[in-house]
Amino acid sequence: MSLLWSAVTRDNIVLAECGEDHRGGAVLSLARKILSKKPSPGWEYERAGALKAAKFHIHSLGPGRRETVWAVCCVYENTFSELQARGFLEKLAFLTEPLRATPAWQTGGTLAAQDSFAPTLLQRMEQASSMGRTAMITSKVDEVKELMRENIELLLDRGDKLDALDEKASTLSKMSQAFHRKARDAKRFQMWQQAKFGVAVGTAVTVGVALVVVPPLVAVL
Repeated sequence: MSLLWSAVTRDNIVLAECGEDHRGGAVLSLARKILSKKPSPGWEYERAGALKAAKFHIHSLGPGRRETVWAVCCVYENTFSELQARGFLEKLAFLTEPLRATPAWQTGGTLAAQDSFAPTLLQRMEQASSMGRTAMITSKVDEVKELMRENIELLLDRGDKLDALDEKASTLSKMSQAFHRKARDAKRFQMWQQAKFGVAVGTAVTVGVALVVVPPLVAVL
Protein backbone atom coordinates (compact mmCIF):
# COMPACT_ATOMS: atom_id res chain seq x y z
CA MET A 1 0.00 0.00 0.00
CA SER A 2 1.05 3.64 -0.42
CA LEU A 3 1.44 4.26 3.32
CA LEU A 4 4.24 1.98 4.52
CA TRP A 5 4.67 2.90 8.19
CA SER A 6 3.19 5.21 10.79
CA ALA A 7 3.58 5.89 14.49
CA VAL A 8 2.43 8.01 17.42
CA THR A 9 5.05 9.31 19.86
CA ARG A 10 5.27 11.23 23.12
CA ASP A 11 8.55 13.06 23.74
CA ASN A 12 10.31 10.75 21.26
CA ILE A 13 8.85 7.63 22.91
CA VAL A 14 7.03 5.50 20.35
CA LEU A 15 3.68 4.59 21.91
CA ALA A 16 2.31 2.68 18.90
CA GLU A 17 3.50 1.95 15.39
CA CYS A 18 2.37 -0.06 12.40
CA GLY A 19 3.88 -1.06 9.09
CA GLU A 20 6.18 -3.41 7.22
CA ASP A 21 9.52 -3.03 5.53
CA HIS A 22 9.85 -4.85 2.22
CA ARG A 23 12.45 -2.40 0.95
CA GLY A 24 15.56 -3.92 2.47
CA GLY A 25 15.40 -1.79 5.61
CA ALA A 26 14.84 1.49 3.74
CA VAL A 27 11.44 2.11 5.35
CA LEU A 28 12.64 1.65 8.94
CA SER A 29 15.79 3.64 8.22
CA LEU A 30 13.72 6.59 7.01
CA ALA A 31 11.33 6.12 9.96
CA ARG A 32 14.21 6.42 12.44
CA LYS A 33 15.46 9.47 10.59
CA ILE A 34 12.13 11.30 10.76
CA LEU A 35 11.72 10.34 14.43
CA SER A 36 15.12 11.78 15.30
CA LYS A 37 14.33 15.23 13.94
CA LYS A 38 13.96 17.88 16.63
CA PRO A 39 10.42 19.00 17.45
CA SER A 40 9.19 22.06 15.60
CA PRO A 41 5.96 24.09 15.74
CA GLY A 42 4.59 22.19 12.77
CA TRP A 43 5.73 19.87 10.01
CA GLU A 44 8.96 18.01 9.36
CA TYR A 45 9.87 16.12 6.20
CA GLU A 46 12.49 13.63 5.05
CA ARG A 47 13.15 11.75 1.84
CA ALA A 48 15.22 8.77 0.72
CA GLY A 49 15.00 7.74 -2.91
CA ALA A 50 11.43 6.83 -3.80
CA LEU A 51 10.32 7.04 -0.16
CA LYS A 52 9.12 10.09 1.75
CA ALA A 53 8.40 10.76 5.42
CA ALA A 54 6.38 13.39 7.26
CA LYS A 55 5.90 14.26 10.94
CA PHE A 56 3.46 16.59 12.66
CA HIS A 57 4.10 17.88 16.18
CA ILE A 58 1.46 18.64 18.80
CA HIS A 59 2.61 20.70 21.77
CA SER A 60 0.60 20.52 24.99
CA LEU A 61 0.96 21.41 28.67
CA GLY A 62 0.64 18.57 31.16
CA PRO A 63 0.50 18.52 34.97
CA GLY A 64 2.60 21.28 36.53
CA ARG A 65 2.55 23.06 33.17
CA ARG A 66 5.12 20.65 31.89
CA GLU A 67 5.32 20.74 28.11
CA THR A 68 4.72 17.49 26.27
CA VAL A 69 5.48 17.11 22.59
CA TRP A 70 3.35 14.57 20.78
CA ALA A 71 3.98 13.57 17.20
CA VAL A 72 2.28 11.60 14.47
CA CYS A 73 4.47 10.48 11.60
CA CYS A 74 4.47 8.26 8.55
CA VAL A 75 6.61 6.90 5.73
CA TYR A 76 5.02 6.65 2.30
CA GLU A 77 5.77 6.01 -1.35
CA ASN A 78 6.30 8.98 -3.63
CA THR A 79 3.15 7.97 -5.53
CA PHE A 80 1.24 9.00 -2.40
CA SER A 81 1.09 12.79 -2.46
CA GLU A 82 2.35 15.00 0.34
CA LEU A 83 -1.12 16.50 0.64
CA GLN A 84 -2.61 13.05 1.24
CA ALA A 85 0.08 12.23 3.81
CA ARG A 86 -0.61 15.45 5.67
CA GLY A 87 -4.33 14.74 5.59
CA PHE A 88 -3.73 11.29 7.09
CA LEU A 89 -1.57 12.69 9.92
CA GLU A 90 -4.01 15.51 10.67
CA LYS A 91 -6.83 12.97 11.05
CA LEU A 92 -4.55 10.86 13.23
CA ALA A 93 -3.84 13.88 15.44
CA PHE A 94 -7.58 14.48 15.99
CA LEU A 95 -8.20 10.77 16.54
CA THR A 96 -5.59 10.53 19.30
CA GLU A 97 -6.63 13.73 21.08
CA PRO A 98 -8.82 12.06 23.75
CA LEU A 99 -6.30 9.23 24.18
CA ARG A 100 -3.48 11.63 24.96
CA ALA A 101 -5.21 12.48 28.23
CA THR A 102 -5.23 8.87 29.48
CA PRO A 103 -2.62 7.59 32.00
CA ALA A 104 -1.29 4.95 29.60
CA TRP A 105 -0.51 7.60 27.02
CA GLN A 106 0.64 10.20 29.53
CA THR A 107 3.17 8.03 31.35
CA GLY A 108 3.50 4.78 29.40
CA GLY A 109 6.80 3.60 28.00
CA THR A 110 7.77 2.36 24.55
CA LEU A 111 4.86 0.69 22.72
CA ALA A 112 2.58 1.24 25.74
CA ALA A 113 -0.41 1.70 23.38
CA GLN A 114 0.65 -0.90 20.81
CA ASP A 115 -1.98 -3.52 21.63
CA SER A 116 -4.83 -1.05 21.95
CA PHE A 117 -4.03 1.39 19.15
CA ALA A 118 -1.99 -0.47 16.50
CA PRO A 119 -5.08 -2.17 14.95
CA THR A 120 -6.75 1.24 14.61
CA LEU A 121 -3.55 2.64 13.13
CA LEU A 122 -3.43 -0.16 10.56
CA GLN A 123 -7.07 0.39 9.63
CA ARG A 124 -6.50 4.11 9.14
CA MET A 125 -3.42 3.45 7.02
CA GLU A 126 -5.35 1.07 4.77
CA GLN A 127 -8.19 3.57 4.43
CA ALA A 128 -5.80 6.39 3.58
CA SER A 129 -3.97 4.24 1.03
CA SER A 130 -7.26 3.19 -0.54
CA MET A 131 -8.40 6.80 -0.70
CA GLY A 132 -5.06 7.69 -2.21
CA ARG A 133 -5.50 5.13 -4.98
CA THR A 134 -9.09 6.30 -5.51
CA ALA A 135 -7.88 9.88 -5.75
CA MET A 136 -5.30 8.80 -8.33
CA ILE A 137 -7.92 6.87 -10.29
CA THR A 138 -10.27 9.86 -10.10
CA SER A 139 -7.45 12.06 -11.34
CA LYS A 140 -6.88 9.69 -14.27
CA VAL A 141 -10.61 9.60 -14.99
CA ASP A 142 -10.67 13.41 -14.93
CA GLU A 143 -7.73 13.47 -17.34
CA VAL A 144 -9.55 11.03 -19.63
CA LYS A 145 -12.72 13.13 -19.37
CA GLU A 146 -10.74 16.23 -20.25
CA LEU A 147 -9.18 14.42 -23.21
CA MET A 148 -12.61 13.25 -24.31
CA ARG A 149 -13.95 16.78 -23.95
CA GLU A 150 -11.12 18.10 -26.09
CA ASN A 151 -11.76 15.35 -28.65
CA ILE A 152 -15.46 16.22 -28.74
CA GLU A 153 -14.66 19.91 -29.12
CA LEU A 154 -12.26 19.12 -31.95
CA LEU A 155 -14.84 16.93 -33.64
CA LEU A 156 -17.51 19.58 -33.22
CA ASP A 157 -15.13 22.21 -34.52
CA ARG A 158 -14.28 19.96 -37.44
CA GLY A 159 -17.99 19.42 -37.98
CA ASP A 160 -18.57 23.16 -37.98
CA LYS A 161 -15.78 23.56 -40.51
CA LEU A 162 -17.22 20.76 -42.63
CA ASP A 163 -20.64 22.37 -42.39
CA ALA A 164 -19.08 25.67 -43.35
CA LEU A 165 -17.34 24.02 -46.28
CA ASP A 166 -20.57 22.32 -47.29
CA GLU A 167 -22.35 25.65 -47.01
CA LYS A 168 -19.64 27.36 -49.03
CA ALA A 169 -19.74 24.56 -51.59
CA SER A 170 -23.51 24.84 -51.73
CA THR A 171 -23.26 28.61 -52.11
CA LEU A 172 -20.62 28.24 -54.81
CA SER A 173 -22.79 25.63 -56.51
CA LYS A 174 -25.76 27.97 -56.41
CA MET A 175 -23.59 30.82 -57.66
CA SER A 176 -22.25 28.57 -60.39
CA GLN A 177 -25.75 27.56 -61.37
CA ALA A 178 -26.82 31.20 -61.38
CA PHE A 179 -23.74 32.08 -63.42
CA HIS A 180 -24.51 29.32 -65.91
CA ARG A 181 -28.11 30.48 -66.08
CA LYS A 182 -26.99 34.04 -66.68
CA ALA A 183 -24.41 32.84 -69.18
CA ARG A 184 -27.06 30.83 -70.98
CA ASP A 185 -29.41 33.80 -70.87
CA ALA A 186 -26.65 36.08 -72.17
CA LYS A 187 -25.76 33.59 -74.88
CA ARG A 188 -29.42 33.16 -75.72
CA PHE A 189 -29.81 36.94 -75.87
CA GLN A 190 -26.69 37.21 -78.03
CA MET A 191 -27.93 34.47 -80.32
CA TRP A 192 -31.29 36.18 -80.52
CA GLN A 193 -29.56 39.44 -81.34
CA GLN A 194 -27.46 37.70 -83.96
CA ALA A 195 -30.53 35.98 -85.31
CA LYS A 196 -32.45 39.25 -85.39
CA PHE A 197 -29.51 40.95 -87.08
CA GLY A 198 -29.30 38.12 -89.60
CA VAL A 199 -33.01 38.37 -90.32
CA ALA A 200 -32.76 42.12 -90.64
CA VAL A 201 -29.76 41.89 -92.97
CA GLY A 202 -31.43 39.15 -94.99
CA THR A 203 -34.59 41.17 -95.28
CA ALA A 204 -32.66 44.27 -96.28
CA VAL A 205 -30.75 42.34 -98.94
CA THR A 206 -33.93 40.80 -100.22
CA VAL A 207 -35.63 44.17 -100.39
CA GLY A 208 -32.57 45.70 -102.04
CA VAL A 209 -32.43 42.99 -104.64
CA ALA A 210 -36.11 43.34 -105.21
CA LEU A 211 -35.74 47.05 -105.70
CA VAL A 212 -32.88 46.59 -108.11
CA VAL A 213 -34.09 43.54 -110.02
CA VAL A 214 -37.84 43.89 -110.06
CA PRO A 215 -38.13 47.30 -111.76
CA PRO A 216 -36.26 46.23 -114.92
CA LEU A 217 -38.37 43.18 -115.09
CA VAL A 218 -41.44 45.29 -114.80
CA ALA A 219 -40.04 47.61 -117.36
CA VAL A 220 -39.28 44.68 -119.58
CA LEU A 221 -42.74 43.41 -119.05
